[in-house]
Amino acid sequence: MKKIFIYMFALVATLSFMASCDDWTDTEIKNPTDLTHTNKSDAYYKQLRKYKKSDHEVAFGWFGNWVGSGLSLENTLAGLPDSVDFVSIWGNWHSLSVDRKADLKYVQEVKGTRALLCFIVANVGDQLTPAGADRTEFWGEGDEAIRKYANAICDTIDKYNYDGFDWDFEPNYGSPGNIASYDEAHAVFVEEMSKRIGPKSGTGRLFVIDGEPQSLNSNLGRYFDYFIVQAYGCYGYSDLDSRLSNTIRNFQNATEEADKLSPEETAKKYIVTENFENWAKAGGVSHTTRDGRTVPSLLGMAEWKPIINGKAVQKGGMGTYHMEYEYNVSGYNVSYPYLRKGIQIQNPSVK
Repeated sequence: MKKIFIYMFALVATLSFMASCDDWTDTEIKNPTDLTHTNKSDAYYKQLRKYKKSDHEVAFGWFGNWVGSGLSLENTLAGLPDSVDFVSIWGNWHSLSVDRKADLKYVQEVKGTRALLCFIVANVGDQLTPAGADRTEFWGEGDEAIRKYANAICDTIDKYNYDGFDWDFEPNYGSPGNIASYDEAHAVFVEEMSKRIGPKSGTGRLFVIDGEPQSLNSNLGRYFDYFIVQAYGCYGYSDLDSRLSNTIRNFQNATEEADKLSPEETAKKYIVTENFENWAKAGGVSHTTRDGRTVPSLLGMAEWKPIINGKAVQKGGMGTYHMEYEYNVSGYNVSYPYLRKGIQIQNPSVK
């Protein structure tokens, strides 16, 4: 029995050491301190939170199948790489269990990771109309209905203590509607939301748009922290260049000079993402970099720098859809291997 006890103690100690080493490879912090051998002390987490407030290319993902607890960290926010900046909760965002509330609170307060409410907004009342209610009777009509709905979304953010809203905006890809399909409605919705979230609110809560920022009302670019693009199956840098050019063109067409975004401003808000519901185990699809190499597309996205007037500029960042599908990848002894590598590419650790 004594020998068994000694063996079990040694095994646990070894596994703990391996986990701590693997965990550190998550934490690609670009700061003037060498944190690569931290024991994840309070000082480490303080520096991590400081990093997330710094000016850098972010790591993002849509997180689905959220449970908040379990024998594995696969379905928890706590199991994400430390240096993930923010996530959008995809699907299981409401009626939070005790475990999900605790998981959310932990990553927000300890890791500085932000979590956004996210769903498709096509029509007034989407996701928030009570079961059995008539939409028009419940919300009303016209601009006032849009404003009421926008505030209901913000109230939901407050209720669950999320850090903002990710508007899934896809009017030309299956989700048209009385908000999504009309510039005038965009303006009412966005301006009302922006009283409580986003860069114009002063609250520090994020307002991001994913899907088709190139199709949004051109006057609204400054209301958003980030434009997130579903560049799924991304075959190379030219695809990313083309997508960005369309979005730059859109926000250069604002009717008022003060509302126009410069190409550099648009690029700095621009997050490109790959579909890990399909390609998590390979890090994406085959992708050609600007210098002609072939890499997994997520790594190509991390490496990609927009070129504006012949000069490489900072992008918003990179990320994945259904990021949790990368938790376990055959051949790797660390979770989220491609996302970790992408973070390292974007923001190399100071050694």
